[in-house]
Amino acid sequence: MTRIYLVAGAIATAIYLLGPTTAMYDAIGASCVVAILLGIRLNRPAKPLPWYLMAAGQAAWVAGDLFYDLPDLIHTDPPASDLAYLTAYPLLIIGLALLVHSRRPTRDTPGLIDSAIVMLGLGLLSWVLVADPIVDDTSISWLDRAIAAAYPAGDILLLALVVRLVSVPGSRSPAFRLLVAALIPLIVADTVFAMEAGTSYATMLDVLWLSSYLLWGAAALHPTMAQLSTPSGVRTAPFTAQRLVALGAAVLVAPVLLVAQLTDGLHVDTWTIVLGASILSILVVARMAFNIEEIRSTARQRDQLRADLFHEASHDALTGMANGPYMRQQIGAALRRGRRDGSSVGLLVVDVDEFDQVNDRFGHGIGDLVLRAVAQRLRGLVRDVDVVGRLGGDQFVILLDSVASDHDAMILAAHLLPTINQPVDVAGRLIPVTASIGATTSMDGGTEPDQLLHEANVAIRRAKISGRGRIEVFDNRLRSELEERTAIETDLCAALTGGRISLHYQPVVAVHTEIVEGYEAQLRWDHPERGLLGPEAFLPIAATSDLICELDRWTIREATRELAELTAADPERFADLTISVSISGRTLASPTLIEDVVDALNASRLAPHRLTIGITEMALVDVPNAMLPLSALRHAGVFVSIDDFGTGRTPVGQIQHLPADAIKIHSTLINSEEPGARDLLALLVNASHGSGLLVVAEGVEDVGQLIDLRLLECDSAQGLYSASPDPTDDPVIVHPSVRGAPRLRIVPDQ
Repeated sequence: MTRIYLVAGAIATAIYLLGPTTAMYDAIGASCVVAILLGIRLNRPAKPLPWYLMAAGQAAWVAGDLFYDLPDLIHTDPPASDLAYLTAYPLLIIGLALLVHSRRPTRDTPGLIDSAIVMLGLGLLSWVLVADPIVDDTSISWLDRAIAAAYPAGDILLLALVVRLVSVPGSRSPAFRLLVAALIPLIVADTVFAMEAGTSYATMLDVLWLSSYLLWGAAALHPTMAQLSTPSGVRTAPFTAQRLVALGAAVLVAPVLLVAQLTDGLHVDTWTIVLGASILSILVVARMAFNIEEIRSTARQRDQLRADLFHEASHDALTGMANGPYMRQQIGAALRRGRRDGSSVGLLVVDVDEFDQVNDRFGHGIGDLVLRAVAQRLRGLVRDVDVVGRLGGDQFVILLDSVASDHDAMILAAHLLPTINQPVDVAGRLIPVTASIGATTSMDGGTEPDQLLHEANVAIRRAKISGRGRIEVFDNRLRSELEERTAIETDLCAALTGGRISLHYQPVVAVHTEIVEGYEAQLRWDHPERGLLGPEAFLPIAATSDLICELDRWTIREATRELAELTAADPERFADLTISVSISGRTLASPTLIEDVVDALNASRLAPHRLTIGITEMALVDVPNAMLPLSALRHAGVFVSIDDFGTGRTPVGQIQHLPADAIKIHSTLINSEEPGARDLLALLVNASHGSGLLVVAEGVEDVGQLIDLRLLECDSAQGLYSASPDPTDDPVIVHPSVRGAPRLRIVPDQ
């Protein structure tokens, strides 16, 4: 509809120019009023009042055109046309002002000042060139001069609103551009007419006035008209280069007029220039002051944002405490201060015991509330100079600045523990909470933050081994143990790469036939100083790190390779034998376990069913989702056994749910002389057979035990043999009925 209206208006304007008639001119003007009212009805702006006022202003202008064409009304005093025209100005000004106000989201002080500067500059120029000559013309009456001066004054206000409309942030829709375009030819035509050039440019002025009518009506008809009164989300419009040029040009109006007075003899009222320049200067100073305040505000916001980002990056979101990386920085800073001052730094690491069970029983939401409660307790108990943080998970750390000895750290830990070990009330439900605390103190100036944290964690592990809910101090004894453990780990890594690790084997025999069924591979370390070491001397140390995974991976690879080589050398003796490898819980949780086993089988070309992977009952309990890798191993064709059964927490009724092919009953139950031990053993054998599992007895030492196991229907026995670890020796068979034991490094049960 907007395009149709513009095209029709352009045709009507062309017809008017071909043969000017007042009827055509007035009809085009009246069409603007109709278009505005129709646009209000069609587009339904949220605030229609500005458009109704603009329609009334345009109607007053059309009335002025009609009165202007009536000779009797022209010669009245004052002329009716002037009254109509001048009535249009306040209506249009108020309508535009309301539109500007509705587009402004908040108080836009910078935009208001900028608009005032531009308006004042242009107004000063319009006054000097247009209004002032009219006011100074004494040849006409004061009423005529007032009426003549009112036109440029109204145009100056319209111009100010145009500037304000453009400077207010908001969408630059087609309706917005049409409205601005409608105001510009109107102001230009009025200005030219007021400068008494109307006779010379009558046709051009008619085109400008008619264009203003048409553009105004088109702006009202466009569908985006309703958006003009909708505030934008932008608080202030950006200070662009165009705005800077406009402000600079407005400020230069006064000096340019003075230059024109001096060079071209332009008549300029000095006091008008002085007043205008003074007001402009005040506005410029106000704008500068606001800019300075904006800069300060931006700097404050930047500093606050930086502080917020730093707090977010350095603090734990759940508890509001300092997080792990920031605590390491704080520990490092405290250690540096300690080196300068000669003081010691203490560290307490608080670990909530069995927190995973809290999450499993009550859910992670309750677990989070428990952690917040523990954090709140810690904050309330420490000194003001101490720093409390959360390392992650269920572990907290307290930095003790300037402690005298381990004793001071121990005193504070003893003060914390009773309060921490109180149940947490969550929505009326008491959640039991206990914690273990590891304490350590920097011994010299060379201590690093990670070393101090490691020492505290070593103490934590010792506290948990001792029964949880305890305090352990990393003292000289633990320090010596840690140094020894570190040395063993280092030597063990070197031994693994240097070929000083070897495999020895224990036979597994069928209880009823006493024929060797297979072997269990066991590690031996040929230590250069301590001699041949059994697994009990180094595996517990290796199990505290990923080194145990390397050892288990090597054992699987070597055991399968050696059995494959023996099978290739003597298929008749070894083709039906199996090899068993026990792995740690850490290896069971390794994401590469299945891949490592499959790679070892592929490299040795050993059939999967000839390899048995054993895990301890405790590993089955401690490793989350242990069923998944065990099921994957069985799916790959590998046998699975649960070793050391009877030492953990698996109820007999759960045997049927074990993802295994066999269980190995621990030697303590086999060798036990306690009342009821044999009945329990019989129960385990029957329950295992009822669940489809084979039963292997560990630590069988004599024929009597073998006979007893036969009566209990146990399937296999391990530990009947002893021999020299020298691979060149023939195996020493304890029981004479056993035949066909291969030449291997056979070792006694450990």
